[in-house]
Amino acid sequence: MEPFLPWPGSKAKCSKPIVDEFPKSFGTYYEPFLGSGAIFFALSTKCEFKAAELSDINANLINCWSNVLDNTEHVKKMLGHCLARNSAEFYEAMRKQMANPSVFLYVMRASFSSMYRENLKGEFNVPWRRQDFEVNKKPISFDMERIDVCVRYMREKNIRLSVADWMDVCQLPKAGDAVYFDPPYVPFAKNGFTDYSAAGFSEGNHVFLRTQARLLSERGVYVALSNSLTENTVRIYGPPTKVISVTNSVKSTATTKGKREEGLWVYRPR
Repeated sequence: MEPFLPWPGSKAKCSKPIVDEFPKSFGTYYEPFLGSGAIFFALSTKCEFKAAELSDINANLINCWSNVLDNTEHVKKMLGHCLARNSAEFYEAMRKQMANPSVFLYVMRASFSSMYRENLKGEFNVPWRRQDFEVNKKPISFDMERIDVCVRYMREKNIRLSVADWMDVCQLPKAGDAVYFDPPYVPFAKNGFTDYSAAGFSEGNHVFLRTQARLLSERGVYVALSNSLTENTVRIYGPPTKVISVTNSVKSTATTKGKREEGLWVYRPR
């Protein structure tokens, strides 16, 4: 099952090798860097679990998820209006209104490479896909049926959505639960794009995340963690459990376009 939301770094196209590492059943699923929730949706093909705690520090993102879940038809209707008015001028106005869930979906669909990026003031600042829509005259679209499929699954899994810092979420899982971490990546290159929020994610954050992953496994929690595969990443997290080949989704990155390798680190319960 693919996610309803376009998102930078989404694992939708490389979810299988990640999900293959998960146990067949567990208690509650936690995903504190939610984004599109690609792994949450991909788990539908393999794993049994009773509930899911999905969170992110991005309040507009969680607001979008919540409204898609609780006000599905209204969000779809207003999204349709946004798609019909797609233009450079309309997009410029709408990207200042990301607290509106339908606008959020529209902007993520119409933004360059579906990137989410904030400036130092916390303002969304990704440009419109002018080359696609104005030069190449490509129509904009959104898979409304996918929203319905995702909502049914979200309700089936009794999800709870929250705006929360990942450090706080780390205190919640208990033995028998599972956690998937997909934090902002260690840069592939010096000027590689990895920060989605004004707060950023430092090397110190990565070191602390590694420590938390190990502590969770010692508490009996299954943990999987994705990140770039670089010398710095291996220095922080150690050799990966699995190397995954993915297609660059954020085309402004300093890495070459096409395929690249990422790492998956698995911390099994002790």
